[in-house]
Amino acid sequence: MADQNPYLQVKDLRVQFKTEDGVVKAVDGVSFAVERGKTLGIVGESGSGKSVTSLSIMGLHNRKRAAMTGEILVDGRNILNLPEEKLREVRGQQVSMIFQDPLSALHPFYTIGHQIVEAHQVHHKVSKKESRKRAIEMLDRVGIPQPAKRADQYPHEFSGGMRQRAMIAMSLVNNPNLIIADEPTTALDVTVQAQILDLLLDLQREFNSAIIMITHDLGVISQIADDVLVMYGGRAVETGTVESVMRRPQHPYTWGLLSSVPSLHGDANEDLVPIKGNPPSLINLPSGCAFNPRCRYAMLGDGRPCDLEIPQLLQVQERGHSVACHLPEQERVQTYQQDIAHSGVAQ
Repeated sequence: MADQNPYLQVKDLRVQFKTEDGVVKAVDGVSFAVERGKTLGIVGESGSGKSVTSLSIMGLHNRKRAAMTGEILVDGRNILNLPEEKLREVRGQQVSMIFQDPLSALHPFYTIGHQIVEAHQVHHKVSKKESRKRAIEMLDRVGIPQPAKRADQYPHEFSGGMRQRAMIAMSLVNNPNLIIADEPTTALDVTVQAQILDLLLDLQREFNSAIIMITHDLGVISQIADDVLVMYGGRAVETGTVESVMRRPQHPYTWGLLSSVPSLHGDANEDLVPIKGNPPSLINLPSGCAFNPRCRYAMLGDGRPCDLEIPQLLQVQERGHSVACHLPEQERVQTYQQDIAHSGVAQ
């Protein structure tokens, strides 16, 4: 799913939080990689571990609360155990993040320009005048009209789409090599969402940045990503190129995500098929495959250990495509094709 020298490599990442009710296994052995100029989409329902993974890469977890193991290699350097001062050098300079809600991420008491200037001066020993010039350039680059004037306005004076553009300007002001976008278009209408995604792709081509797009929306992933990682219950259940996972999905959870997305080519009157049940508690995960209580294919056949053994993430016949499921590959392919024929699952 990546070349031999990806800019980011996450290896067997595990993140746990101790609570009064027990240990939350938020991320449980996740591995992936992304190279510069490419986009990895991480998809899954709330509670799947997507955002915890992204915050780990940014080094934003409280280390007194979060127990983290594994490796997070940024340009070959493991940042997982770096001291906070070294992490600050990485954060914003090499790796930057676009948050889901810019109104919460942006400080309401300071102007947009002031906040971008501050983000720039943290990593560059330049005058405030030079940093302001850079801030105005970035606001202009992300499509904000009258950038010099808007730089002196406050977040509440911006629309939702313009706040998100300002957030992107702030995240790119130091030319980071990796951008993590955590649900950046969730609160925006469809037209603005498309504009933001186009903007990210344009900026990626300009700066050759690696992008991690975190979302629950497979439609967004299909538009912007090269590769996709599907998470459930803190684990990776399917990985591969967008084309292989979208067109030839192998995991029942991925089938469920696809069947709950409306299709432009399907019957307009066709009902969407939601995944039954709710995501599991990360304190009390089901035994075996975490998806088995919601999976209509669990325990098919003789002796299948869906409720006993955690399935390993194994490569299927198609190169670069892996899945963690006890169903044999041939049976998975046949089952999915039958489901498409009978229920009109979106392709």
